[in-house]
Amino acid sequence: MAAISFTTFRETYAPVILKKRAKKLRKETGQPYYTYDERTQEGHTLRKVLTQAMTRPLRLLAFHPIIQVAAVISAIGYGLLYIVLSSFAEVWTAHYGQSVEISGLHYISCALGELAASQVGAPLMDYWFRRTERRNGQHLPENRVPLMAMGAFIAPIGFIVYGWCAEFRVHWAWVDAAMFITCFGMQISGMPLQAYMIDAYPDHTSSAIAAEQFPRSLAAFLFPLFTPKMYAALGYGWGNSAMAFAELALELAAPLLLWKDGASLRARATSSL
Repeated sequence: MAAISFTTFRETYAPVILKKRAKKLRKETGQPYYTYDERTQEGHTLRKVLTQAMTRPLRLLAFHPIIQVAAVISAIGYGLLYIVLSSFAEVWTAHYGQSVEISGLHYISCALGELAASQVGAPLMDYWFRRTERRNGQHLPENRVPLMAMGAFIAPIGFIVYGWCAEFRVHWAWVDAAMFITCFGMQISGMPLQAYMIDAYPDHTSSAIAAEQFPRSLAAFLFPLFTPKMYAALGYGWGNSAMAFAELALELAAPLLLWKDGASLRARATSSL
């Protein structure tokens, strides 16, 4: 994919495009045309450039509140997803008495939830963004936030239903339907979060997303470690309910903070880039 990307897709990063144009003008006219980035990085060694680029995600995570809030949203959602991925098969084999082969088929409900959300969420996100942009007349990253809150509300509901249906061994279709809703909500919440990061950090999108991915990957590693003991102590019903209420509290508070103070936080977050 990387090789295809380099040979097929057109460059979209503005500084690189301007740098190529400046190089072409220097060659054609003999005049010293240089971009702003070239002038500011003049004299920088390769080591300094690489060090700055490679440490930028950690600096963003450490000093930018927007990245920290986004990381909380992403980490809790991803942690719950990995609770499901690591324990879902055991629900069917140990709790419902199904075979390993049949238990794997239930993951289709997770895939369908993600797929449906990607098809519904993309046009819904664009529609909502254009609507709010027309209303306030500004192209603001915060216009992405309402859809985050919608997904953050849907996913815990599905997770609670999944837990209590599994607890009382309700028919498997109800459990799969609840998992469909859970994954649907997670994807609906995650898509506008990624779009928000792109809008908030247009010049350093990769670094911003990498900074947000670090706590997310850490949660994906840590949450499955306590999942067996959590279910053994609380059962599927109360275990899922406890995690869902924690997700609901954090993932509704975080978008509210971005909606209310996101613009001011972005205005202050100019260092560490």
